[in-house]
Amino acid sequence: MKFGHIGIKVLDIEKTLTFYQTILDAKIIKDYHYPDSRLVFMEIGGTIVELIAKPINEERTLGPIEHIAFKVESLEEAMNLLEKNDIEHTEPRVVGTGKIIFFDGPNNERFEFVARV
Repeated sequence: MKFGHIGIKVLDIEKTLTFYQTILDAKIIKDYHYPDSRLVFMEIGGTIVELIAKPINEERTLGPIEHIAFKVESLEEAMNLLEKNDIEHTEPRVVGTGKIIFFDGPNNERFEFVARV
């Protein structure tokens, strides 16, 4: 068995694409347009994420996934990127051998950036 992808229901596909490409350095690998939906597959750091846009999507509520984490080389550079894009984040804290921050995406998804200390 091999891992396939993570599917995320989105509220505003264009806003989400901009966020994922700017903040997460995502690359679009497939973009399917259907009469009742749009599915965009993106590669982010070796993981495939599927953005699922449908007119019936409503405001997101918290689900079973707590957050999606990405390793970064420099937490300071990552925080600067977030701040430059007016995205609030938590104060950095050390957990084990990593220094982490959390921030929210445009669909109420929760992200973590972690850098080694």
